[in-house]
Amino acid sequence: MSDQATINLMWCDALLCGLEAAGVSDVVISPGSRNTPLILAAERRAALHCHVQVDERCAAFYALGIARAQQRPVALVCTSGSAPGNWYPAVIEADRGGVPLILLSADRPWELQHNGANQSIDQIKLFGGSVRGFHALPPAETTTQSRHQLMHLAVQAVHQSQWPDPGPVHINVQLREPLVPLEPLPEPALFSGQSAPLWMPELCVDEQQLLAIARKISGQPGVIVCGGGVATAAFHRQVTALAKTCSVPIFADPLSGLRFGEHDLTHVVVDYDTRLRDVKLTADLQPHWILRFGAMPVSKHLQQLLQHSSAAQQILVDPTGRWQDPLHHTSEMVRATPESFCRLLRQQEPTAAPAGWLQLFMVHDSRRVKSAAEVPLEQIIVQDLIAGLPDNSILFSGNSLPIRYLDSYSGMRSKPLRIVANRGASGIDGNVSTLLGMAAESEKQGVTVTALIGDLTLYHDMNGLLAAKDLHAVIVVLNNHGGGIFKQLPQSQLPQFDRYWRTDTEIDLQKVATLYELKFFRVWKGVDFPGVLHQALAHEGVVLIEVMMNA
Repeated sequence: MSDQATINLMWCDALLCGLEAAGVSDVVISPGSRNTPLILAAERRAALHCHVQVDERCAAFYALGIARAQQRPVALVCTSGSAPGNWYPAVIEADRGGVPLILLSADRPWELQHNGANQSIDQIKLFGGSVRGFHALPPAETTTQSRHQLMHLAVQAVHQSQWPDPGPVHINVQLREPLVPLEPLPEPALFSGQSAPLWMPELCVDEQQLLAIARKISGQPGVIVCGGGVATAAFHRQVTALAKTCSVPIFADPLSGLRFGEHDLTHVVVDYDTRLRDVKLTADLQPHWILRFGAMPVSKHLQQLLQHSSAAQQILVDPTGRWQDPLHHTSEMVRATPESFCRLLRQQEPTAAPAGWLQLFMVHDSRRVKSAAEVPLEQIIVQDLIAGLPDNSILFSGNSLPIRYLDSYSGMRSKPLRIVANRGASGIDGNVSTLLGMAAESEKQGVTVTALIGDLTLYHDMNGLLAAKDLHAVIVVLNNHGGGIFKQLPQSQLPQFDRYWRTDTEIDLQKVATLYELKFFRVWKGVDFPGVLHQALAHEGVVLIEVMMNA
């Protein structure tokens, strides 16, 4: 075989074959020249669904969205040079958020490195510590044995991206010219072995540690705090059963998945952010133990409770090896799968907390009921949005104010509903692409995807709207004319506030919708929102709803 382009193709074909065998079904591709063999190898494998995204930055977040929806790795393909650098913001989010991605960056061969060759940068370990693994491939080899080894390296990479700590894996692929085969293309490679998907192990707590924890919590007042990253039906069943056994509340962050669904809601508390502003109540709250699952909660007041409960036994359960405790109050770390830990702890039959402890959190305070005129617009929008969404919907939340509005106002219902957000690094970039990636995958299951984001978040990823064609989603934009969250911070008192922090872009979102051929609505009053939402959900394409907030 003398045609270098065909050698390249068979080399990349072996790589894609291994990814497919390990369970990868989607590849997000950005156009380029050096990545031509990777594109051809992906496109001709019938089991792979190829998505084309022109902007590499948007492509990476789009892939992240698909991976979030599928809960398995998605592959990314781009050309050499600065192109993979545009993946970096999404790689950071995937790293911090525990989302598996396979990064396939095409590269110049070694003889074109460090000598001024065009579109050549140092791509070796480009993403530093943000990836779970890095593999630098040599230029394409011709032997059957080398392609067999490459297939199995691809399988290894997929496994690395999922366990023990999910995240991105980078494979750098050196390719020599020519890149377009002249000879008839050979048949796609077949995996030299059986399919190799990853079976996730259940990690069980050490028996002696379990018995010691059961003794610590038995009969003592405590609370369970659930953040993002633990939203599985099995965990929801087990943690609510544990709370019932111990007669303690669950403080459920909006990203925990515990606020919505058919599991037991009797011990779930969602208005803690308001309750914990009550000085008397917080003074009465002296938990002897705090059991934490998932990421740190969004609520500042809940974080303050954790901070001020330094005397309590704070037990963090995490199977990934992460230490998610910026407050530095974890007194015990449990390396176990959350659902198995809850199940095994409940089997120890710990005694319930003292009578009246749970009622401190469950009694409704009529003094906090506001008249209709006092209800803020953001509360109306959030509550009407939650009420109007179909069962099993996905609600993607922007960071800054939207996730805090959901924390305060979403309530809880037995309706199945999943709230997600890019809270790994809590950035406002790439949100549009992420939610559209989720929409692309969720349409296969007939699941509605809706977003609640701010106007600056939309601006940061307007390029992502190019992916809206042939998709169905509703994007609700809370237009508070710039960085509204900074009004809650000390910077708002500075004379330079508007110029450096508020930063109103003054972009007409109706013109943005026209540019990308989106259906558009503008809402000025909360009373109009339910009807507009109903129309938007019934529309076949992507709809942009701009809600004009009080500046």
